[in-house]
Amino acid sequence: MNPESIDISSQSPPEPKQVVQWLNEVKSLQQQVQDLMLELDAAQKSADSWRSRYETEGQQRRNDIATRQDQINKLQTEIADLRTQPEFSTTLSNDAIALQINGITSMTALQGKLFEVWTDRDNVLAALKKEQLAHEKTRKDFTMALADAMDVLTPKN
Repeated sequence: MNPESIDISSQSPPEPKQVVQWLNEVKSLQQQVQDLMLELDAAQKSADSWRSRYETEGQQRRNDIATRQDQINKLQTEIADLRTQPEFSTTLSNDAIALQINGITSMTALQGKLFEVWTDRDNVLAALKKEQLAHEKTRKDFTMALADAMDVLTPKN
């Protein structure tokens, strides 16, 4: 119903029952608007809370990434330093070995080099033991072969 199309002069005044009903509808609509405003406020607070959590999480992730990138850079620098250090060789003089040892600046690097040297020493000792056993077997085999050849070549009476 269009408000301009209502002819007020021809209508009778509204009944009190209708006015009460309209007032109740207005109060009901006002209450619904108030409830919706409260829901909107609660939703905005929730959204703000989630946004804050998201931003905090994002900042933590950015900090983690920066920390990890620093660690990567330090490790790459350490790798580059290790690659430029001269390798120990078996032909070095005692003075050259002393210079290389003095070039090791951290306890971790020294421990690593010591572990490497001990491992190499153990491997060399194992290889030497294996070679000694092979040499002993070869000597015995040759001695037996020589004895067999002597037996074959010696005339029997």
